[in-house]
Amino acid sequence: MNYTEILKITKDIAREAGSILMDHYGKIHDIKYKSPGDVVTEADVASEEYITERLKSEFPRYTVLGEEFGLSKTELDSDCCWAIDPLDGTANYAMHFPIFAVSIGLLCNGNPVVGVVYDPNNNRMFCAAKGHGATMDGKPISVNPNAKISSDGLFGFASRMLHTNHHFIGNFLKGRSLGSAALQICAVASGFFDGTTDLGTKLWDIAAGAIILAEAGGKISSPHGASIFPLAKDSLAYNSHAVDFLATNGALHDECVARFKEGKSNSVA
Repeated sequence: MNYTEILKITKDIAREAGSILMDHYGKIHDIKYKSPGDVVTEADVASEEYITERLKSEFPRYTVLGEEFGLSKTELDSDCCWAIDPLDGTANYAMHFPIFAVSIGLLCNGNPVVGVVYDPNNNRMFCAAKGHGATMDGKPISVNPNAKISSDGLFGFASRMLHTNHHFIGNFLKGRSLGSAALQICAVASGFFDGTTDLGTKLWDIAAGAIILAEAGGKISSPHGASIFPLAKDSLAYNSHAVDFLATNGALHDECVARFKEGKSNSVA
């Protein structure tokens, strides 16, 4: 399997899906709620329909898992599965806030191997193929070298964690919530953030970001340090169950895990 060739095709698909989002941007008329705060628009649907059609055409033997339509097959009967979020940051998008992305990740035998996260507002593309490094707009990226939690390090949090005032947030003075898990993971991979975490995101939000982060030198696990990948074929993550994650530059990963386990925050000077 040539991951670099797959990546080239995936990049083209992500860019076209981004064009679909921009065509609808500012013109949304049909906003629905799957649950409180969980928004879906006609742009999500149009983007996922396009991505799914292209992926099925290019890779007919692979399973496709999408946010809006679920699995393309009743069972995960392929060793390779696409996990796609056609519009990561829908709430931002619906309110015309220009932070959102297309996220397309490929897992083989439960491990992320190809990932593309495309920000159409800035025409910025993050991508990676296993064993070939990570790039932003074609230029190599890597995580920052920060080895300890510090007062000036940026750290990403999901809005649900901010809402509950989770104890872990208290370890950081410079918390950020972009409203897109994929872009926050890419911010870690690019060295902008020290890390990011979420309790309750989905596989399609992190599949692409996970390989981009890994190829940039970072680490992803559960907040308590357990491995997320490889996913077993019977993993509930394939059925839209939540995936808690902690993504960091790797150097401060153990410290973050320890503070999660402590159940309390440590003040940052």
